[in-house]
Amino acid sequence: MKMMRYMVVTLVICSTCLAAAPPETKQIQGQVTRPPLVFVITGESNSGGLGSNAQATLAEQKARPSVQIMNLTNGRFTFEPLHLGVNNLRAHVGLQKYYDTCHGFENQLANAVETNAFPGYKQVYLIKTGHGGSRIAQWGGQAPGGYWDKFLKRTEAGKRQLPANARWVVWFSLGINDSIARTPVTAWKKKTLAHLKRIKAQLPNVVIVMTQFQSMGYPQINAAIAAIAAEEKDVFVVDSKGAALSDKNHWSYKGLKTVTKRMIKVTQDELGLRTTEPRRKPIKEIQSTE
Repeated sequence: MKMMRYMVVTLVICSTCLAAAPPETKQIQGQVTRPPLVFVITGESNSGGLGSNAQATLAEQKARPSVQIMNLTNGRFTFEPLHLGVNNLRAHVGLQKYYDTCHGFENQLANAVETNAFPGYKQVYLIKTGHGGSRIAQWGGQAPGGYWDKFLKRTEAGKRQLPANARWVVWFSLGINDSIARTPVTAWKKKTLAHLKRIKAQLPNVVIVMTQFQSMGYPQINAAIAAIAAEEKDVFVVDSKGAALSDKNHWSYKGLKTVTKRMIKVTQDELGLRTTEPRRKPIKEIQSTE
């Protein structure tokens, strides 16, 4: 009887531990593990980034295992530690001359992971698949080697290397070049919605965070982006008010940090990964209070 009581207590304790595990986690040899967290940064040149590596701290300039970035030039699309000037900005049309000297949102993403912004994740994965100067119409074609084709190849390579239950987050920055080209806003919105649906089909249960461009202007595109986020499930938007620029259309080292921090807030909230305060109700737009 004594042994039976011991076994019952043990089973109750074990079942309680399993029940206490956060959603979408697994118990492996007594440890709680979460599905991998995978970021995809896509869009026009700001998705590649023109933040100056020279302004980065010494810690930021080192190889950073906290972010495993996809190597886009080795022919295998394998993941490796993020290293500014070495592998963070590659195979990005239009930004070739900045490959060794600039960075984008990935720098502050690494800072966030290293300061426990995503509890339970000491390491995340990153795939960059943007194209400088691109307009939304250029993302719709199925031609081999086209922008969408590259998006598919890179994300498919990620899927092959990661578990099927990976959590996908897309940080999306596109609209400046369409504004410059005077693409009708209604047409831009329609094509962008279709593009976002393709992304959702490729990456199930993805959370998509779009940037606006208040620090550069472009009020019509900003309004269209806000409308998309209000209409489309699992699509969110952050503004860029107060984000410093390196030129009239690109965020600087400090500006990229500002915008990235806002995208991180949305990502934390929508994935339920904030621990310092109660989770907010789902939001459709984060605006600056600066």
